[in-house]
Amino acid sequence: MAEERSFLNDGGVYVSNTRVVIHGTTYATANITSVRKHVTPANTGCAIVLAFFGALGAISGLVIALGGNGDNWSTFVASAVLLIIGIVWFKSLHPTFNVMLATAAGERQGLTSKDEGIVDRVTAAIADAIVHRG
Repeated sequence: MAEERSFLNDGGVYVSNTRVVIHGTTYATANITSVRKHVTPANTGCAIVLAFFGALGAISGLVIALGGNGDNWSTFVASAVLLIIGIVWFKSLHPTFNVMLATAAGERQGLTSKDEGIVDRVTAAIADAIVHRG
């Protein structure tokens, strides 16, 4: 029997030519036919809507404040705050990266992370293990 060769041992993920262990779940490398990275985009809808209505409110508040006697800036300020919150919220959203393992029984999600680097390393290590297995 061939000796077990380790390809990755990092933060709850272990990949060798005989097995893949992802956060306590073990998969036999012999059963994995392929591996790929899948990206799930961040849900940005609410942040975009908030920023959009904040921009509309800021524009209308500016028109009201400049068109009137100039004393009513509260609508502009409140809407500008909503616009800023919407933009910051949108910029803070990140996609989710998944390691997808394909077997004869179907495809399964093995690892999920917001860090693309980890998912890339795990995907490359599993691919190397599959190639090494032959």
